[in-house]
This record gives sequence, C-alpha cells and structure tokens, in this order.
Amino acid sequence: MSTPATVSPSTKAAQAFTLIELLVVVAILALLISILLPSLGRAKNRATATRCLANLASIGRGLVAYQTANDGYVVPSYNMTGSGGAGPLTVDGWPAILDRDGVVPSSGGLTNNVFFCPNTLDKVGLTASAASAIPIGYQDYPTTFLNGTDGGGQADPTLPTPGFGNASGPYLHEIRCSYWINANNPLGSAKAPSPNPYYTQSVGYTFSDGSKMTPMKASLILRPCALIVASDGIYAGQQKNTRLNEPSSRIGYRHPGTSASANTVTNAVFADGHAEGIESSTFPHASNTAENNSQYSVLAAQ
Repeated sequence: MSTPATVSPSTKAAQAFTLIELLVVVAILALLISILLPSLGRAKNRATATRCLANLASIGRGLVAYQTANDGYVVPSYNMTGSGGAGPLTVDGWPAILDRDGVVPSSGGLTNNVFFCPNTLDKVGLTASAASAIPIGYQDYPTTFLNGTDGGGQADPTLPTPGFGNASGPYLHEIRCSYWINANNPLGSAKAPSPNPYYTQSVGYTFSDGSKMTPMKASLILRPCALIVASDGIYAGQQKNTRLNEPSSRIGYRHPGTSASANTVTNAVFADGHAEGIESSTFPHASNTAENNSQYSVLAAQ
C-alpha cells in the first residue's frame, strides 16, 4: 500500500506570494494606473473636441444651405418684434430656425444634437447678467425672456409659463445650444455693422429712432474664410471680450490646447463653413472698447 504524496512546508512557501511581493505588485499596478489615467483623460478630451468640431462643421454646412434657400441671406440670430420692453418676450433663435427649416435638424433631445458640445457644463448661461454668465454652459432656444431683456429670467416657451400661457407655432421642442454666435446684439449694446464684423443680427429689432435690424446678405462678407460665425460659448454679443476669463466674455474655452495649460481652445466655424480650434491667446480681440471693431471677427494671423 503506497503512501499519499505530500508537499513539504518548504515547497508550499516557495509556491506562495510573500506579503512583500504582493505589495510590490500592487505598487506596480498603482504606478501603471497613475501613468495611464492622464493619457486616457487626454484621449477622451481629444475625442470630445473632435466631436465638437464635427458639430460645428455640420452647423456650417447648414448655414450655407440656409443661405441657398433664402436668396443669400444668412440666418437671423433671432426674429424679433419691437425692442424687448418689459416683457415677456418669446424669440426663436438661430438653432431653432435652422432646425425648423430642416437644414440642421435636431433630435428633439436637449443634449443629443449638433448644437450641444459634449464638454458643456450643466450651467445655464445669462441667468443674471452678461458679467456673471458662464460661457462653458448652454442657452436654450427658443426662449422667453421674462422681463424682455437678456439680463433677466428665462423660461422654456414649449412649456406652460406662469402668467404667460403655452407657446404656439412651429417650435415644438427646445434645443439646448452651447455655441455662441457672432451677432449684433440689440439687447446689449447694438451698433451699426460697419465695417462688417458681424455674421448676423436680430431681424426685426426696433431702435428708439424707429429703424430696424434687417436680414444680412452673405455676399457682403468680404472674407468668409476669416469671419467667425459661431464658437464654443453662449448666446451672442460681447465681442470686445473674447479671451479666457475676461469679464463678460461669452466665448467658451472647453478643449485642451497644445500648451501646458488645459482647456484653452474654443472650436469655431467660419462663414465659408470650415471649422477649427482657436486658442485663447490668438482668438480675435477688439483693439479698443468699440464692439464693432473688425479685429475680433478675423484671425489676427490672417
């Protein structure tokens, strides 16, 4: 009768991990994770920046299609009646117009559409005033300005609004937009677009002298490849303050740049339909306090 095979204690010790070896393995894994996580984060940021550029390129194609279908006129930033006043004032907005006309259709979801950058923060813009706006948040279109201006409360006109009732008309859903548009902003400080640094304006807005903002012709744009139409950010106007962290700036810098500092790039689409990223230090900037200075509408390097 044979005896069962046994393993000596010394053999067991040789086959098992010691505590020190286990700690070494854990330390190596932790080191690898610490090395890989930033790289994965950067890769994710680059992917979302690429998606954002694709969004703006789609918007650019839609803007050209809108011009083709509307005798060469560009899309209004808003269609308005009167000058705002005490409110409430319900306006459509360029994303709602492009969606309504089918040239840049949205899904109807608030964030699953080309008007929404995937890096957008869950912060509504212009909740109080331009100075306190968060340019890496969003603006909903169409919208109801409860006091008739962009400095007051807002409401979704596709839903019941206290004291105002239900919205009616062609806008059946709301679009959450996280892009700024280069528009002559009447609710802030509108100026005559001469020279023409603006892409669009609020058609129908009435000034105190009775004159009105009218549709703008694409043929009046002297250098479509250099005129910024829209970029990461919120709403419109305040073109004199475009750099990172400037007061009242409505340009959002959501994406990493080539420099050491993160989130220094805003993606932009131009009047010829092409899209590219622009770092804060090179984003067009007014050379004086006049909002209608043409410096901010073209790239300084061009």
